[in-house]
Amino acid sequence: MPPPSNVTNITPPDAIAPIAFNGFASGAFRFGSISIASHLALNSLHPVYRGLTVQFKVFIQLSAMMLGGCIFAEKRVSEYNDVVRRRNRALERSQRAWSEERELRERIDRENVAGARAAMLSREEEEK
Repeated sequence: MPPPSNVTNITPPDAIAPIAFNGFASGAFRFGSISIASHLALNSLHPVYRGLTVQFKVFIQLSAMMLGGCIFAEKRVSEYNDVVRRRNRALERSQRAWSEERELRERIDRENVAGARAAMLSREEEEK
């Protein structure tokens, strides 16, 4: 892969945006539900947490949701990239195998044609 300074086309494929969105939503939901559960536990048990302002508590909840969303979006995008790489490698292997088979068939056909010509020439010589 060329160095980043030489890369001119940096637009991601169209399929990545929905995958990243689904990962972000999933992570935000997971981390948000854990964050809300911890909020309820801390609110009932910890006097310092009870003394925090509502804005700061909301900030903590949103921060947890954003963190989870970013982690899961990155995870889903990297999984998608791995699948694409595996698929491309499999296609390359398949193309290589087919080209090798095609070359073998062509070589066998050439040998068969050469053998048939030699047989015809030997028959012609026998007839003379």
